[in-house]
Amino acid sequence: MLVLILSALPALASQLVAATKSMPEGAYFQHHDWVMACDNTRTCRAAGYASGEDSTLSVLLARDGGSHQPVRGRMSLRPIDGQQSPRGALHLRIKQRDMGILTPAKEEGLYTLSPAQTAALLSALVRDGGITVVDTAGHAWPLSDKGAAAVLLKADDFQGRIGTVGALMRKGTAAESRVPAALPKPAMRKASTQASLPDDQAFAKLATSPALRAALRATLKAPSCEGLLNADRDTPLKNSRLRIQRLDGRHLLASVRCWDAAYNSGDGYWVIREQAPYRATWVTSDASSYGNGEIIASQSDRSEPSCRSERSWTWDGTRFVATSATKSVFCRHALDGTWQLPMQVTDVQ
Repeated sequence: MLVLILSALPALASQLVAATKSMPEGAYFQHHDWVMACDNTRTCRAAGYASGEDSTLSVLLARDGGSHQPVRGRMSLRPIDGQQSPRGALHLRIKQRDMGILTPAKEEGLYTLSPAQTAALLSALVRDGGITVVDTAGHAWPLSDKGAAAVLLKADDFQGRIGTVGALMRKGTAAESRVPAALPKPAMRKASTQASLPDDQAFAKLATSPALRAALRATLKAPSCEGLLNADRDTPLKNSRLRIQRLDGRHLLASVRCWDAAYNSGDGYWVIREQAPYRATWVTSDASSYGNGEIIASQSDRSEPSCRSERSWTWDGTRFVATSATKSVFCRHALDGTWQLPMQVTDVQ
């Protein structure tokens, strides 16, 4: 029995490697007033907004991967100061046809679309538009369809639906059974970490080690880290102070400021050993914070500074594993965006 198990291990290992390589990476695409993000479970979300700056109306359409999956729709209307506030119930109107009352969600300003309303909205998006939300006083908030067709096509492509009867764009005659199945959310167990002593003299000495700086620089391919450059290099962050803290009995965490920009800054993080040759492993050069075994990189978008993209890495006892990636969208009137679109999800226990 032992011989049989050992002989099967190489084949099992190759299957695991193949399965890992087949895991899709998240996708992101924006065109005009619409944006799409798909995550590593093959769930896709498409969001659309009103054109111009005088309306906060937006819609979020979500669809899981796999065959025969419905599209789920939600709307948001949260007027800001100086904008018209809705009166009474809100109705969805498609080409002047009343599609019924929007169902309020638990959170104020959010509404849930019924399957019939979602289907009517999708039909209008891929054809002639004409989508508005109207209150009982007759005030209307139009929803832009500009960019929707391209975004929905990208979502269909990511999920492998193009040419099938269930595609939103470029429908075909192929059966839904050919659509790749949804993938389970990856799971990992977060390892415990140890606190460093605030007056640890050994760490203070290690932080000044030229050999450690050289070991950290050796891990970098792209991007570089200005804070690790030699003192004679002409950069604002040259030879920045290293910070050392303990992860566990065998691993330390080294960090340094790598870059500064108008709205953002980025710190570099490495897992190291206490003694040379340190065996440094680079995690990221874009971090904004670390705490309790989790590194966070939260950055403002250049085009919309109130919109943020966020990624995280979680300590598993050996390395930092990338566990989440999320992008906020449509931040014209809402800090951190109307919708949060994940591109990577993990069940961290």
